[in-house]
Amino acid sequence: MMILENGIGSNYHTLNNNPISHFHDERIRVEMYPSAWGKVSVSVTCDLLDFDSGVKQFDTEAAAKLYATNITSKLTTTLDSKLVENVIKRILSYSGK
Repeated sequence: MMILENGIGSNYHTLNNNPISHFHDERIRVEMYPSAWGKVSVSVTCDLLDFDSGVKQFDTEAAAKLYATNITSKLTTTLDSKLVENVIKRILSYSGK
């Protein structure tokens, strides 16, 4: 069977080849920089949750980026769930009046 359609998705091309970074959330600060002996250091902080990962060192940039992405995802989920919780509380308190 042969695919006759040649469009977005059929050839794995997208309209925007510059995807959004995992580290775009302004509430979370990620610092990634090279350190001594060819290692990569990462620090993730979030003032709203009083979170500070401290400086972690990794052998490769890929490992450092994976760590930062995982921590950022967890923090974003926590921040977003608190936001939704506050909105629901506000709706319930408003509807009770």
